[in-house]
Amino acid sequence: IKSSAASDVYKRQIYYMMKKDNKKTVLFYSSVKTKKMFSIQSYYRNDIMILRDLGYRVRLSKSCWDFVRFWRYSIAFVYFYRYGFFAALWAKLLGKKAYFTGGIDYLEPSFATPFQRYVQALFFKLCNLLSDRSFIVSSMDCRNVAQLYGGKMPSNCTLCYHVVDFERFLYMGDTPKKEEQYLLVAWMQNIDNVFRKGIDKAVMVFKEIHERHPQARFVLAGSPGEGSRYILEQIKRLGLDDGSVTYLGAISEELKIRLMMESKFYFMLSTYEGFGIAAIEALTAGCCLIHSGRGGLKDAAGEMGVQVDIEDMESVTQTCLKLYECPVDQGEIEEGIRFVKERFCYKTRLDTIKCYL
Repeated sequence: IKSSAASDVYKRQIYYMMKKDNKKTVLFYSSVKTKKMFSIQSYYRNDIMILRDLGYRVRLSKSCWDFVRFWRYSIAFVYFYRYGFFAALWAKLLGKKAYFTGGIDYLEPSFATPFQRYVQALFFKLCNLLSDRSFIVSSMDCRNVAQLYGGKMPSNCTLCYHVVDFERFLYMGDTPKKEEQYLLVAWMQNIDNVFRKGIDKAVMVFKEIHERHPQARFVLAGSPGEGSRYILEQIKRLGLDDGSVTYLGAISEELKIRLMMESKFYFMLSTYEGFGIAAIEALTAGCCLIHSGRGGLKDAAGEMGVQVDIEDMESVTQTCLKLYECPVDQGEIEEGIRFVKERFCYKTRLDTIKCYL
């Protein structure tokens, strides 16, 4: 009997220790194919670091069913306003807090079809209904969200930009010493993302540049799939499979930073960006950012870099040729670095999230 009583006391102690410990545990969710994406995508990685710096233990999840195990977490931190609804639903039913973030691309009329917008609007409203706080990552998303609610943002929504790990990306060298190289890093597992990111457009523009300047190089990187196969076929069709264009597949953060430090130019000819975190990384790394200014790039790039009209590809090509022959000066590159430091430093997002968790 004494042994049984002691065992019960021990079990209660373990239970209360676990309960106390899990008050500081965040279950971090996104509907990724593999958890490796949490270390590859910088926006995931930065938010995981922020949560850890705020003193939370972070568990990673790619399955909504993980949220059924209520004893393993106290807070749900959910990426994207679709499948995330089911993760947050379990969390709220089990008495947990739920926070949402991530771009909301399919609310944008210039990018999504009416049906895609309808579905996304429905899911956003459902997700936000469950959300203790939604961290909206761009002013364009804020505008689109407000339109769903009669022109006014819901009280539980806060503008909170994505950020860059500034010190790691900071370029301190002389721009003229950079290589005559273009860079583009993007997820290429599906073909839609290739078109959205303007990767096909970038390859076509580079074709013209390479014909006039054979020494120019273009490096592409990103998780492989249907999209990368399409791009490799395009590269071959345009005769760029002679080593002038290199596709590296998925790369480490360290290699991405090194490539940005080496490259003089960075392409972002996107039809739409929820935010465009690669833009602030490229600016910090001293690249000449060639971008469309679409969507979240209005925030991420602002007046920095060189904005082009992707509806007029001839003018894009001519602009890029002029930039290759007469690059922007060191002062403009340094202005881009200051722009990122003032608006998108790590501490800014950390402080905002800290206010609400």
